[in-house]
Amino acid sequence: MEREFNRANLRGIYRMLTEIAKGNFAFQIKRTHHRDELEGLNAYANQTSEELYRKRHQFLWLNRNTEAMVIRTANFLLDKNLRVMDYSYKHPDNIEVAQNNILGKAFSELLVRKFQETWEKKILKFIAGKEQSFDIRLEYHFDELLKINLHTVVSRLTGVVEEKYIVTSYLMDGSKDFFSELPENSEIKTFSKWDQKLFHEIHIYIIHHLDEPPKTLDQLAMLFNTNEYKIKTGFKEIFGCTPNQYYNKQRIRECKILIENTSLSLTEISIKMGFSSYPHFSKSFKKETHVTPRFYKKITRNS
Repeated sequence: MEREFNRANLRGIYRMLTEIAKGNFAFQIKRTHHRDELEGLNAYANQTSEELYRKRHQFLWLNRNTEAMVIRTANFLLDKNLRVMDYSYKHPDNIEVAQNNILGKAFSELLVRKFQETWEKKILKFIAGKEQSFDIRLEYHFDELLKINLHTVVSRLTGVVEEKYIVTSYLMDGSKDFFSELPENSEIKTFSKWDQKLFHEIHIYIIHHLDEPPKTLDQLAMLFNTNEYKIKTGFKEIFGCTPNQYYNKQRIRECKILIENTSLSLTEISIKMGFSSYPHFSKSFKKETHVTPRFYKKITRNS
């Protein structure tokens, strides 16, 4: 049964958009057991966020000085038994997290299940050794909508009677902006901010018109008041493929999301995504994925 599109069911999408507006692309919407169009929308939002994170420097190749930027932190003071003595954590929506859900708890109880075993293995090895700190990635279950793997540093607190530990989790983009330090004679091409804006607008246009036939280069040139050569060479330089190839990849990607997460039939999906016929849809899908839509549906639904 499909869920209604209402504010309650779309909270994850709203939160994701808020995080993206802050420049934070590392969050993911928590998935559910539903197989409907809303779940497909959540999956698409997650994939979009992943793509934005991978390509976050794509349109910022000039005049940038990237510095490490802490976006979120969570701090915990643990006693010798690894129970929480004190903490500092702010929920992104300013929701109060009850102290009795944190204080006195074993730290592992604050983590989602798949991270608990990793934490226990590393902390026991750390306690038995002499290192002052170690790095780990952790995910907490404080947030019912979004999930994120946080960089975490665990340190010993020295100079105290009983051993204590400090856990600091943070989201940080510490990548060095390679393009800002290119030598003048570098063969790597950069683009003016106007060209960056142009290619970004073409990319957005394609994403918003996947259910329509793709525009030819001359149609795109006329639509964006530029020339075919600039689109053909510049777009491929940034995205690694032509606008038409990008359109095909994104269109099939959306078809895969609909197959995986909705109860729509393959024929309904082909119509929804603007294919002229089911055979055309099947041929395009197989060309991109090397399997038929029917086979893809079978393996994803049985996995």
